[in-house]
Amino acid sequence: MTKISDLKGFAYPSPQGVAAVVGDLPWHFGTEHLGILFKTDPDVVASYLPEPLEPGEHPDVVFIEFGKWFSLWESQLDMMFINPERTWYQETVIWVSSSFKGEQGKTCIQTWVDKDFSMARGMFMGFNKKFGQTYKTDPRPVNPKMAPLGIGSKMRGWTCAHGERLMEGTLKITKKIPYAELPSPILLPLFNIRYFPSIVKNAPPSVCELVKMHMEDSRNGEDVWAGEGDIKFFPSEIEEFTRLAPKEVIGAYYYTNGCTITGGEILHNWLTE
Repeated sequence: MTKISDLKGFAYPSPQGVAAVVGDLPWHFGTEHLGILFKTDPDVVASYLPEPLEPGEHPDVVFIEFGKWFSLWESQLDMMFINPERTWYQETVIWVSSSFKGEQGKTCIQTWVDKDFSMARGMFMGFNKKFGQTYKTDPRPVNPKMAPLGIGSKMRGWTCAHGERLMEGTLKITKKIPYAELPSPILLPLFNIRYFPSIVKNAPPSVCELVKMHMEDSRNGEDVWAGEGDIKFFPSEIEEFTRLAPKEVIGAYYYTNGCTITGGEILHNWLTE
């Protein structure tokens, strides 16, 4: 008779562990970001941050990223050869400034991805993920008519889901900046909410935790481009992010970075505290 301990793989476990949608930690990432930073109603931001999570030092700031992600998990580092399709995906993320017991951070309140492994892995980490499509300007200078990025270059990204166009962001590059000058909350620690409902009707959730991700081996690309930006939201009857209506665009950025996520720690458990 099979025991649950006989099954292998991170999630979901199976007899051989080969078919898991997500492999074992640690997880390794490299990303291209087109990001728009803007101000909105701080009360709307606060409504996404249940106590003891609180708004951060910039309570009215939202950062939206249109990105292309490249990822591997430790148990199959040769996945680029085994199945290249499982090593990259495109994603739009909405970040807000947050804090926990005075430590500044950022929290993901919504994201759209186009691959199942990213969807599942994100939910394990506390990312509120849905399926959607992200498109962004992706210049290739080996194309004679695609100039390399530089001052004066323009970029655009947008997000679609369930037949709807949800948002669109733009960047007109005016300068290059050091990576360390990317504004808050872009480079801050990540606080997320892991939530899994119970299968029992009207029962409390099975998991309800505030967690902090542990990252190491962080690195960044040489070029960080900054400039003027714009962000537009489009109406939807099945989304809520439009409540974060932009009041003022602070800046727009294009940069690349990477890291390894080794796991995380539980900062607060709403079921026991």
